[in-house]
Amino acid sequence: MSLLHTVNKSPFSKDTLLNCLAICQAKHSVLLIEDGVYGALKSSPCREQIEQLSAMGVRFFALSADVSARGIDENLIADVTLASDQDFVNLVVKNNVTQSWY
Repeated sequence: MSLLHTVNKSPFSKDTLLNCLAICQAKHSVLLIEDGVYGALKSSPCREQIEQLSAMGVRFFALSADVSARGIDENLIADVTLASDQDFVNLVVKNNVTQSWY
């Protein structure tokens, strides 16, 4: 089953992303939104887990508008793909279930 996780909290202040990553499996996708996009930074405390899960088939996205609004475009982990608002909609439609982490 495909599952989309959305995370809106920064891993620098909350453990929301870390908790999400602990249950991720192949065919899952993670979309970082709002302050959750800080999890896509190369300096993120979750970088190692993101890279390991990406190698196992978990797909990672960061909402482009939120990344740009925070001025972090140039410092993202290579395994994280920027997603437009339309990509967000497509991810919700494509996956069987969406789990929001707040």
